[in-house]
Order: sequence, then structure tokens, then C-alpha cells
Amino acid sequence: MVIGVALNFASEISGLTDPPKTPVLFLKPENTETGHLSPVPHPEGVPAIQPGPSVAVVIARRARRVDRSEAFDYVKGYTLFNDFSLKETSTFRPPVRTKCFDAFGPIGSVVVSRDALKNPHDVTVRCRVNGEVRQEGTTRDLVWKIPELVESITSFMTLEEDDTIAIGVPPGRVDVVAGDVVTVEADGLGSLTSHVVTEREYRDSGAFPSPRQRTFLALGLNYADHASELEFQAPEEPLLFLKAPGSVTADTQVSCRPDGVEMMHFEGELVVVIGKTASRVKRAEAMDYVSGYTIANDYAVRDYLENYYRPNLRVKSRDGLTPLGPRIVEKDDVADPHALEIRTYVNRELRQQGNTRDMVFDIPFLLEYVTSFMTLRPSDMISTGTPKGFSNVVPGDEVVVEIDGLGRLSNRIVSENEWRSLDG
Repeated sequence: MVIGVALNFASEISGLTDPPKTPVLFLKPENTETGHLSPVPHPEGVPAIQPGPSVAVVIARRARRVDRSEAFDYVKGYTLFNDFSLKETSTFRPPVRTKCFDAFGPIGSVVVSRDALKNPHDVTVRCRVNGEVRQEGTTRDLVWKIPELVESITSFMTLEEDDTIAIGVPPGRVDVVAGDVVTVEADGLGSLTSHVVTEREYRDSGAFPSPRQRTFLALGLNYADHASELEFQAPEEPLLFLKAPGSVTADTQVSCRPDGVEMMHFEGELVVVIGKTASRVKRAEAMDYVSGYTIANDYAVRDYLENYYRPNLRVKSRDGLTPLGPRIVEKDDVADPHALEIRTYVNRELRQQGNTRDMVFDIPFLLEYVTSFMTLRPSDMISTGTPKGFSNVVPGDEVVVEIDGLGRLSNRIVSENEWRSLDG
């Protein structure tokens, strides 16, 4: 898993009227990962793409609730990362389509040990295009240094060995096109080179990444009535975000309500499970790539929600905050996934009711849209959004989501103290 940090250079945010108060985090899923000298596609119809040179911290061992004073004890070493993206239209919440095209995340193959790099906060990072330095910055300019980042991230999600934190891209992104050679380099870390090619050349190369873990996508505001109750208009294109692997828990397990928050609410959702590799799927054939369906409860902590359109990781990727199950029902056993009642109960009281027929973007549309830029693999999942109806949940509450033909997903809310005692 690669966690990126946006707006982490002081010179980049100095002119913002409302600079971020906490690290701006996003996920780069494994379909984006590629290596040194590998091709990176320039998508058709896009004038240019932009590299994003960054130093990346590689985690040494499981890290959970790490104090900044001990953060370097959890660092294995450092490598290079290139956060390719389309030109960003949302500075604070980069959308999935901007950041998550196949191969948009080249990462260094060599990890320089922690002790071999004298001071990771005094490193010059450069981006060369066809040999010419086009972008440069120093990690002295970081807003949140490595100890603060490790402490902040592990306060709500667990990092595992070899997870990576790309600590930020210096200001001054440049445009590149097919035919350009892009090299990221940093003092003491060597170089990482990518060849930008046309989308057709990339497809013909057969260089598709092979993810090691499931990609879990989710939809925001995919029911018009839910958007209305939040005083938003229904979106014109899917509002996608990514769920970290550690956010998923099983049926009958517990989820933690953080101390001191005013609103944490449930979101009962239909989940689509991918059955075979899907790339550039057409709507008419989309359902052929579905293997089945299950249920999710995509809890959200509203206190941390700075922007509905780009929910941050503290809202949606907290450890154990997304119950999933109780089982995957095969596609052939569900007559019509677009005519299913969704009901959510809190302590046996009905709090939410809707129907999948009211989704803004149906399943074939979503599969065509997502696979137009990222490859989905068997067992990848898309949680399709929640209908109108949400309410606060507190420790001790029992929350059950029902979907016709898929069963009942049960979950209990616990306090932070109880969570930590159960979690060890």
C-alpha cells in the first residue's frame, strides 16, 4: 500500500487562504505500481500528464498508534516514488481518476536503509524530463516531517511491513507527453526513470501490474436522495474513493467510535465483486465481469469530513470501520441487483431504507467508467453508495444492514478504550 501526502511543502501552501490543518492523505492502489524503466501511459484525449517526484518512507514492521518520538524505529528505509497524475482539479482531495490510472505510481526497486541516509529532512528531490531538470525541492521545506506523518497515519490505521508513505511532491509540477523520459532523483537515493508512452503502446506492451491485494473502491453521493439530505446536488460523474485494506472487518465484529467526536453514522451499501480481469469494459458487457454481491456498512466519522466530494482517510479508512459480509452471493442468484431493498437498523429500530434502483450511476456504468482508467482484478470490490437516512451511532449500539437476498450484516459499536483492549 502506498499512501501519498499532498500539500506537504510550506512553499506550496503559503499562499492558500485556508491551508490544511492535518496531513492531506490519499491512497495509490496497487494497479498504479510499476518500477524503474517501465512504461507509463499517456491517456488518450488528455493534453498531458504530470509527474510527482517524492521521497518515500518504507515501513519496517507493523505500526499502530506510534508516538512521533519512536517513529523512526518503524522505518526500514527510503526509496523514490513518482506520483504521476492528470492535472489536478481538486487540490485538497485528488480524485481517483486523476491519480489511479494503471502504472501511475512508479516506485524505486532499491530501498536505502534508514541508517544509510544521514538526514531524510535535508534531501534535494529533482525531476528531469529528457535529461533537463524541470522541478526541484528540498525536504527541509516539508510541513509535516516523517515522525509527524507516521504518528498521524497510525493514529487511525495500521501500517504493515513494506507499506510506503510518499511524503510529498515539491511545487512546480510540469507537463509531459508520450515520448518523454522522466527521471526522479534524490540525494543518496539514486534515480527512478519512466518512459511515457501512448495508451495504445502501453496496452500493447502487456505491462499491466499484478496487484497483491484487493482494491476496494467506494462511491460517494450515489443516491440522489442521500445527496439531497446532505444539501448537495447529485454528482455528474462518479465520486470515487479508495478504502485501505485494514478498514475492512467481518460480520459480527466490532467497530470503534473515536473519542470526542460528535457524529459517526452508518451507510448501508450494496457491494459488487469482480470476477475476472476487467480493463476498458463496455457497458453492454459489464455484467459479465461481476461474480457476485455482498453488503458493506461504510461508517463515516463526520467530524473529520472536510470535503464531501473527496473524503479523507481519517473519515473512511480507519481500522475496522467497514464491516463486510456476511457472505458473497453469486451473481446468478440475484435476479436484479438494481431492484434490491436496503434497510439499516440500530438496536432493532429501522433507521434507513432505500432501493438500489435509485442509484445515480448503475453497475454497468460504474464498471465502464472505472475500467476506462484502472484495471480491476478478481475479488476487487466496488461499494455502490448509500441511500437517504443516517443517524448518529454510539458505543453499545448494534447496527444491522439488510439487503434483499444477500442477508444481514451485523456490527457492534465500541468505545476507543474497549477497541484498544480488544485490539491488544
